[in-house]
Amino acid sequence: MQQEPEMRDLSEFLNEFNRESDRGAALNAAAVLDDWLENILESFLADNKSGKELISGFNAPLGTFSAKASAAHALGLLQDNEFQEITLIRKIRNEFGHSWKGVSFESEKVAGLVNQLPWCGPVELEKGSTPRARFNFSLAILLTDLMWRARLVAKEKRATKTWPNKSRD
Repeated sequence: MQQEPEMRDLSEFLNEFNRESDRGAALNAAAVLDDWLENILESFLADNKSGKELISGFNAPLGTFSAKASAAHALGLLQDNEFQEITLIRKIRNEFGHSWKGVSFESEKVAGLVNQLPWCGPVELEKGSTPRARFNFSLAILLTDLMWRARLVAKEKRATKTWPNKSRD
């Protein structure tokens, strides 16, 4: 039986992700979400030069993680809860990215952000879980949803239309 490409990608990512330090986990989580947001947007936008330039290349208006998440949400490609989770993961990533010392999932600010993420693991494990476990479970479920989303969004792909224009008829 052939494995779906999304499941293969998820498995490959999680194998790497679970071996990461706290800093590496936060940075890699943001990077993989950024990649999948780009895939979702590419699956939705018209196949033309403008669509591609919006999300990639030098000075792309939607070239940042934050801009991709906001655009995908504004276009209805992300649910409100997904956008909120991505925003929290982006803020967590920033905590690790802007400090070289003393940051972990146990740090007060990071743990506070992580505790705003939903618990997505088995109910019986939540009580004794660490912030890193909450982060890992939440990311795995969010990423699973987004990996399939690109395929679903492709069914609603935009196409360049020819619009009626009285002055050119």
